[in-house]
Amino acid sequence: MPSFTPITGHCQCGAVRFRVTEPAQKFYHCHCSMCRRCHGTVFGTYAVVRRESIIIEKGADNLSVFESSPGTRREFCKTCGCQLFAEEDHRPSLRLYTPATCDGWPGQAPGMERHIFVGSKLDWFQIADDLPQFDEY
Repeated sequence: MPSFTPITGHCQCGAVRFRVTEPAQKFYHCHCSMCRRCHGTVFGTYAVVRRESIIIEKGADNLSVFESSPGTRREFCKTCGCQLFAEEDHRPSLRLYTPATCDGWPGQAPGMERHIFVGSKLDWFQIADDLPQFDEY
């Protein structure tokens, strides 16, 4: 596995820019209906890191917060609507980010990538990889 180099990311319009300073602890492809609707895709992908390893370099005041379910907050760019981050009350020391908005490899640890909430995935979508699958979290 290559060594991790801090990566940068940004929303579609560039109003919000951030840096991630450590590799992802976990890497989720979430198939729940909330993630599908927030991303407008068949699943949402998130990398999990310690809260302090995400540094917002520009546009913190341009983030809008939406509580999609009790204790889970998603952060979007107010200008373009791109989801960048998520926070969960049950894991206050961690923050999730959307690695597809980054310019670089998120550096997740081997064996930490998985599909979650597969029990509510779209019927017409077939998962075509060998990653572990979980019906819930």
